[in-house]
Amino acid sequence: MKGMKKVFLLTLLTLGIVSGVCTAASDAANNAREAARRYGAAVRNCDMGWAVDSMYPPLRRTYADQLTANAPGSEAARAHRIMGINKRNETPEEARTRMIASDRALREKYARMGKAMKESGVKIESFTVAAPYSEYEVTPPMASVQAVRADTRGIRAVEEVQQTRDRSRIVVLPTTLVISVPTRNGTTRIERKSYIFAVRDEVITDTGISRGTKLNQWYFIDSNTDVNTLRTFFPDLPLYIKLPATGDRTL
Repeated sequence: MKGMKKVFLLTLLTLGIVSGVCTAASDAANNAREAARRYGAAVRNCDMGWAVDSMYPPLRRTYADQLTANAPGSEAARAHRIMGINKRNETPEEARTRMIASDRALREKYARMGKAMKESGVKIESFTVAAPYSEYEVTPPMASVQAVRADTRGIRAVEEVQQTRDRSRIVVLPTTLVISVPTRNGTTRIERKSYIFAVRDEVITDTGISRGTKLNQWYFIDSNTDVNTLRTFFPDLPLYIKLPATGDRTL
């Protein structure tokens, strides 16, 4: 029995099931790694503005809206709308102007963060992207709803939706960052193991709702974004996705 268990365990390790590491990345995942090199160049230059420019547009809009929502007076305005005190609806032009202003404010905030890092003496010595760790084909909310509706109409309807529904891809890329930080006694070098999400839309059929993305263009999301936030954009993302180990160590 012990011998059988040993053979079974070795088989699982060979397939990459126990380790949780994909043994063979797809061409798309490898392409995501190549695209991440540009992301790495911006990180090494402390160019936080580029981090916003390369962010997945729906998430970028969410962060921009949150930033605006925290502005002085915004809570009172929201309360008025909820209570029905301010019933005037926002016109499309007003909404567009607000979104542009929010996005500009978000980018300026990130740019200030990068500038502050440089001024404090922090230096990014290196940023490397390892082989893809895991990969998922996912669908946005409306496509998921279409699949559920089709399920009530029979197998043929499900097949039709599967052939035409929107499709996106998420690739988890492990990263290694080496930082030098000035201290009272000189400089401390730190190695940070983390990861980024590479996201791209591959099939877009619902042109009535703009996500602000370009077809098959990779966008990047850092690991500070909670996985549950990603699920608001991709409800069928697995509950337990495979993520690499993270942590810091002093060199």
